[in-house]
Amino acid sequence: MELIDDIGTGPLGFLGNVVWLLLAGWWLALAHLITAIALAITIIGIPFAGAHLKLAGIALWPIGKIIVPVE
Repeated sequence: MELIDDIGTGPLGFLGNVVWLLLAGWWLALAHLITAIALAITIIGIPFAGAHLKLAGIALWPIGKIIVPVE
């Protein structure tokens, strides 16, 4: 895998992540955590709860992350 240098990995990306975290990231991650807990109650919801936990991590610090398709 090749590393891609973009604006999201430098100081501007860090500043953008801090602004995002303070304005929207913390409550969005909290909503994903609460949803994950609610889904984990049932056996069918456990895989979806895992997906929400991954989304909670992305919601906290999204700038500079790259989502690649599974091939």
